[in-house]
Amino acid sequence: MVKFLLIALALGVSCAHHESLDISPSEVNGDWHTFYIAADKVEKVKINGDLRAYFEHMECNDDCGTLKVKFHVQMNGKCQTHTVVGEKQEDGRYTTDYSGRNYFQVVMKKNGALFFHNVNVDESGQETNVILAAGKGETLSKAQKQELGKLVKEYNIPKENIQHLAPTDTCNQ
Repeated sequence: MVKFLLIALALGVSCAHHESLDISPSEVNGDWHTFYIAADKVEKVKINGDLRAYFEHMECNDDCGTLKVKFHVQMNGKCQTHTVVGEKQEDGRYTTDYSGRNYFQVVMKKNGALFFHNVNVDESGQETNVILAAGKGETLSKAQKQELGKLVKEYNIPKENIQHLAPTDTCNQ
């Protein structure tokens, strides 16, 4: 019983960093670019990593109860396009399947950029915490980059694990 309570407490603390922010179709619908991504297991977001997602397009229905994300990954020099549909849960997080089970939410909105936190549980049960910064523009502002740094720290992701994706995207050139 004590172990169960400790696990429940740990999960509660790990999910308490940020509440999920509500988003609207006017904020979401359209073309997007992933600028930065960071993970506690950096190999998952490095070049050829299965979670190194380059966003292309997002859209949601009227209440954003579902969020459709089109993205691509580059594996061994080949571009693979994927579309996932996240279903919003009662706690505000979206769930979907890609490279395991994913539990994601918008944790910050700042001047046209969205910052996502994702917990990926792969087929072996290994959890990976991911922070992804995406926008409709060309890059993040200095203030947005500072917010990214704060977020990775809050989620115990080493700052050196932040990957700049824009210059490595060769699929859409």
